[in-house]
Amino acid sequence: MKTQVKITNDDYGHTAYDNYIEDINYLVNEQNNVFCEIKNNRFTNIVEDEKNYSSSPDDYRNKTIIEAKGYTQGEWQEYVIYHNKPIQALKKQLKRSFTHFNGYYVEKSEYFEKDGKLFVSEPHDFTSFIIDWVEFPSDEEVKEAYESCFGEDFDKIIYDNK
Repeated sequence: MKTQVKITNDDYGHTAYDNYIEDINYLVNEQNNVFCEIKNNRFTNIVEDEKNYSSSPDDYRNKTIIEAKGYTQGEWQEYVIYHNKPIQALKKQLKRSFTHFNGYYVEKSEYFEKDGKLFVSEPHDFTSFIIDWVEFPSDEEVKEAYESCFGEDFDKIIYDNK
């Protein structure tokens, strides 16, 4: 028996986005002390939502404006960050506010071929992973991400990312 993995876009899961919010939380609570104002009130202020301390603009020496743009006219945000320390990592994450986050789930099955017919077992293992460093990953990038998490534990890979 050989092993196949079927990798499918997780269009309804929130794992990749939740990971992004965790990063924001870490950056504003563990790495930096900031205050954030937003210009587009149609969206929540993710920085202030994740902070676990109070502050005001008067507490800081520096002010940085970060623009995030999406794919439609209404998808934009301008963050005004007040800070004392460098905020490069936070800036990088906030610019990605409207990025498509990629979550995948994986079904692992056994298969064999006999007399020209392919026989595939029901999946016996399920897992998931995310790609958050490439917005629209190719199949090769998906394979590399899978292998970096789980190793090359398959004979055949099927991409069902329609």
